[in-house]
Amino acid sequence: MRTVGLHLLQSIDLVDTPRRSVVVELDSAGTVARVVHASTTAQIVEGIGPEPALIVVDAPLVVPNAGGQRDVERILAWCDVPAFPVSCGRLARVHGGMRGVGLAADLPAEITAIETHLDLVLRLLMWEDGGGGATIDLADYRAQWLGLRAPTYRPKGPGRANPAGVVAVAEILARHVDLAGWTPTAPDDDWGPIRDAAILDATVCAYVAHRAIHTPQAALTIATPSR
Repeated sequence: MRTVGLHLLQSIDLVDTPRRSVVVELDSAGTVARVVHASTTAQIVEGIGPEPALIVVDAPLVVPNAGGQRDVERILAWCDVPAFPVSCGRLARVHGGMRGVGLAADLPAEITAIETHLDLVLRLLMWEDGGGGATIDLADYRAQWLGLRAPTYRPKGPGRANPAGVVAVAEILARHVDLAGWTPTAPDDDWGPIRDAAILDATVCAYVAHRAIHTPQAALTIATPSR
């Protein structure tokens, strides 16, 4: 089964801007095989490619609540992972709709889609890089876990790129994924690092999919099924 990640540009208002959703596929060895930039849902589905595939998305795919938040956000909060509280009303107000839910409905039946929380994935990779995973006292674990925070690297608002954060996240990810020679863009303007951040988002998602298929015994993050 192919392993694919998607950075989904959630806000409907941003779809016609230079910002793009990004699809990244990893091969069986964990090397970046494809990077596809897309705007419309049809382009995204085409970029995902033929079935069967496991695709991990950085956006809500199942939103049953009219208000409040989903159980998964409560669980993440309990784990000290700040997560945007998702409901139908909130997504409509903030993003203009539920784009991930619509995308999940448009995918072929043989493509399995799950969602993930990017900062949690990066935080867990940092934990593993620091030697985490060995049996330790629960109090020591919590103290170490609370001290870990993923670098801030995503753009805020319509611009305001964070090239230093992009470089830091690329360095974390490169210890786990063969980026096939890809490196962050020199920040001559905001658009290069904004595109780079989207590529990193999709690559993190693809890595979650790759681990789920190739090392299923190594749990990486909390995910919710789309079907």
